[in-house]
Formats: sequence, structure tokens, C-alpha cells
Amino acid sequence: MIAIARIFVLIIFTFICIGRLQVTSAQTYELAGGDTINRTDTSGKKQGIWKYWDNNLSLALVCYYKEDNPVGKQTYYQKNKTIMELEALKGKSEIAWKYFGSGKLVQGRLRKGKRKFEFVNVKGKKLSRKEILILTDLMELDASYIGGFYELFSYFKAHIKYPKAPDEPYREGITEVSFVVKENGEIGEVRLISGFDIDCNEATLECVRSMPRWRPAIKMGYAFESMVKVPVQFKQR
Repeated sequence: MIAIARIFVLIIFTFICIGRLQVTSAQTYELAGGDTINRTDTSGKKQGIWKYWDNNLSLALVCYYKEDNPVGKQTYYQKNKTIMELEALKGKSEIAWKYFGSGKLVQGRLRKGKRKFEFVNVKGKKLSRKEILILTDLMELDASYIGGFYELFSYFKAHIKYPKAPDEPYREGITEVSFVVKENGEIGEVRLISGFDIDCNEATLECVRSMPRWRPAIKMGYAFESMVKVPVQFKQR
């Protein structure tokens, strides 16, 4: 199933940025607080420590990678506080989980069943559907623009060309588009959902098609394809 995330975008913005993407000899990495993180090697595989922020620049996940596979502990955050931890158990097809969101520590195992993984508590009892949904929702992160809303807004502000002749009145309205963020972060199919002006609609579509890579949606440390919806408001200052 393709996940859908919705982002609201205006053309005028002021925020702060966390990190910048660097590219060196086909490798990429980011700098945050003086640390080198989010590194990919020359073959595009994730290596070392990765940190994921949501579009509001709140820390969402810290994970270690080796050859593009998550290894060791995964720590999930909400409002910059630890909410959940996952850690593969050596020599077993099980993952230990710890949940900190109920006011007390709750923990158990994610074990491989005949058809799928099963959530159980420390006593081996299967969790309820409601409990499972709480945990699985925490393991899934929406696709995000590197640098968060600040950089996304700055990109639209710099690249959307307002299609207006000097003698024309200013056209105001909202153009909403959807687009696919592929597993490698590239922008896939872009579609117009709704609009108000043919020229403004096309200007928005062209800008979205030309966007740099996003950070893809993540589930249990692995990237997956997702869809994002973005309403862009044209408004006179």
C-alpha cells in the first residue's frame, strides 16, 4: 500500500534549517551539529549513523546502517523524546521492542511467524490489534524534504515562476498537486488534484517535477515508495 502524506505550503516563509546535503565523488552525506551523518557510499548504499527529521525539524528516528540494511538499535522519537526502540536479537529471527509512550515501559518481541511477524509481550502473549497499530504507526515515517519546511518553502519561492504579464491583475488561489516519492527519494509521477488558473497550475507542476530528491518514507529502517500531497498558495503580498 502506498502511504500518503499531506504538506501545506505557502510562498512566504521563515524557519530554521538543520542540515545541508553534501556530495563528494558520488557519495553523499549531511552535516548536523558538526557531525557527519546520513552517508551513502559510491554505490548509493546507506552506511553508518542516519538521523531522520520530520518536516517540522523534529527528530524522528536514529538508525545505523551497513550496506543499506539497518543494524543494531533503532530509536524512534516524538517531540524529540524517545518513544520506541527496536533491536534485532543476535542469532534469532526476532526483534526486541520497547515502548515508552504509556507512562511506563512496555516491551516484548516481534517474532517471525509462519506468514508474517507477530507482536508479543515479554510473556509471549500476542498483542491486540489496537496495540499493534500503535506500535506499527510509530515505525513508519512519512517522506520528508531535506531541511524540512524551511528548505521546501525556499525551493518553491525561488523556483515557481509566477505567470503574470505586467498589465494583468494578480491571480490568487491554491493549486494542489500530488507526487510519488520513490524509494531512492526521486520524484515520480506528478498529478494536478485541483487548481484555479491554467498557467499557475502548470507553473506549480513544472516546479514539483524539478524538485531535488526527498528523503523517502521509512518503515522499520527500510525505504518505501509513497505519495505526497502539496497545496501551494498563490497570494499577493
